[in-house]
Amino acid sequence: MCSGRTAFEVSTNTRIDLIKASRIVQTKVATKHLLLLNYNGVDVSMYPSGRMLIKAGSKEESIDIARGILAELGIIECGK
Repeated sequence: MCSGRTAFEVSTNTRIDLIKASRIVQTKVATKHLLLLNYNGVDVSMYPSGRMLIKAGSKEESIDIARGILAELGIIECGK
């Protein structure tokens, strides 16, 4: 599932139950070890450790996407 596009790594330091998360956000692939999704047009790989690889245009955009995903999962409040 690799491509030539650059991915930014975001470490959330928050454990994520990927199976539970797959019931909340629409995913391409969901296992207990890896979650692949397209979030607002951006490819994201999530890991149970909270690590995310985000194929965004910039580091800032990748951080915003990570925050959006965590907010949607109920892990953080919107705007935090």
